[in-house]
Amino acid sequence: MKDFLIQHGAFLFWMAVAIVSLIIEALTTELVSCWFAPSAIVSMILSGFVDIFWVQLLVFLVLSVLLLAFARRLVKKRLAAKGETSLNADSLIGQTGIVQEAVNNIAETGSVKIRGLIWSARAFDDAEIPAGTVVIVREIHGVKLICEPNSQETEIKNEKE
Repeated sequence: MKDFLIQHGAFLFWMAVAIVSLIIEALTTELVSCWFAPSAIVSMILSGFVDIFWVQLLVFLVLSVLLLAFARRLVKKRLAAKGETSLNADSLIGQTGIVQEAVNNIAETGSVKIRGLIWSARAFDDAEIPAGTVVIVREIHGVKLICEPNSQETEIKNEKE
């Protein structure tokens, strides 16, 4: 075991640095520590060819600084250009759906089909919304969509009639 650690210690060290930096990034999502992982991987590969640890450390530090300075800035710009993306139920806010069961806040009934799924729904302004109406999601309370009729869709329907 001792011989194994002497022979592969630097390799294991850089592997641990890469894994720990990715774990820290997953917990923080600040795009700081993730740049240490590729630097650690390069140093890990370098450890198979260069036995001098300070050379491996120097490569790690220089590459980390370069990635942190340039790549982070580019990634931040790309993420900002795409805007904030909601990944969960919040992504339904602003989306349109079709009322499947009439929405009535007093009777606590109503459902809306949106993105192929049926959700419990309530009216935004306490007005009853009949089945078949196109609605827009304004809020989400728990597992209920808070909807109101989509005025654009209503105008299109009125023009056709």
